[in-house]
Amino acid sequence: MASQPRAALHAQPQPQPHPRQGTPSRRGWRTLPLRDIVLAWCATRVVTGAAYALARYIAGQGGITGQLGAGQPATGRPFTLTGLLGWDAGWYAGIAEHGYAGAGGQGLRFFPLLPLLVRGVTLLPGLGGHTGITLLLLVNVIALVFVAALAWLARYEGFDAAATSRLVWLASLAPPAFVLVMGYTEALWGLLAVGVFAGLRTRRWELATACGLLAGLCRPVGILLVLPAAVETVRGLGTATVAERLRRAAAAVAPAAGCALFGLWSWIAYADALLPLRVQRQQSLHGSSSNPAAVLWTAARGITHGEVGTGLHVPWLALFALLLVMMARTLPASYTLWAAITMAAVLTGSNLDSSERYAYGTFPFLFVAAALTRRDDVVRLVLTVSAAMMLVYATLAFLGLYVP
Repeated sequence: MASQPRAALHAQPQPQPHPRQGTPSRRGWRTLPLRDIVLAWCATRVVTGAAYALARYIAGQGGITGQLGAGQPATGRPFTLTGLLGWDAGWYAGIAEHGYAGAGGQGLRFFPLLPLLVRGVTLLPGLGGHTGITLLLLVNVIALVFVAALAWLARYEGFDAAATSRLVWLASLAPPAFVLVMGYTEALWGLLAVGVFAGLRTRRWELATACGLLAGLCRPVGILLVLPAAVETVRGLGTATVAERLRRAAAAVAPAAGCALFGLWSWIAYADALLPLRVQRQQSLHGSSSNPAAVLWTAARGITHGEVGTGLHVPWLALFALLLVMMARTLPASYTLWAAITMAAVLTGSNLDSSERYAYGTFPFLFVAAALTRRDDVVRLVLTVSAAMMLVYATLAFLGLYVP
């Protein structure tokens, strides 16, 4: 039976000691389950490929009608088949190839880091004009690095080898993980978020600053990393030198600075620094702030009103609420705070589209899941069910029935 992570042994939240500087060398990259990381990466792509094949088969059947996305009415025509560059991935590819002006007004809700990386890679010989392929190759490579970095952080936090292996497989076969294969930001975002916490927890403030700045340029929710960064940077502040205090301050404000850079560009280009956020808050997208109870009730009613994708969000939110309670008892406060404010941001939107993906991108939930699934039979059951659900969710997404 695998043991719980070090922090999970405490019954009540306690101040976490400063990580020992010797820990990373003893729990370095050579201790990671590299075989599991590679096999799990392949498994994600096998399941996603099977889902796409199934979606193509269903879409090819005559007389089947469906809807283009959650909350949209049935069209009375065959399912609209999409692929690895569907949904948000198409926007990222379009922005990388044509810029924001060519992508359309709604493209501003997608932050620029991933398109910029793709555009930079396409400058290499032979890749010009292959933006979509470059996007997919880039995010799939980053996905492999993300899971490896997540495993490293878990080892640093006290997970043993068995728990780290479980984490790798859970991160790879969680139902929303099929977006790691698509042209989404999940892999890049996850890698940067892990980098922020790795820098904060090991007191490598420069690493936390760099990753935090890039995270703020990656997604709007990057700014939420400011609060957990503040929690970590104030620990031991009284004994810190002036130079270290400045480095701590830089790490704390870096995510907000990244968001501000995109806002500055928006102000220069469109005379409105908040335009990307205004676009995101349109009713057809994340929407303006709403009553969480009303949002949940509307989503639950979707199951009986033909809005399958909307109704599927509700059971997951209950699971994440339970995991959040366990997180508060077992993980350092900075992890719990980040997870809590992320879920609060999800629940205060006018709809729950992509809520599982947002929670999946908040990796402390995966830490808790790995800590709880210690028995071998439980692990096998959870991974089997997760892979099956990934197949279903990915198929629904490729058919336009579920917003990933």
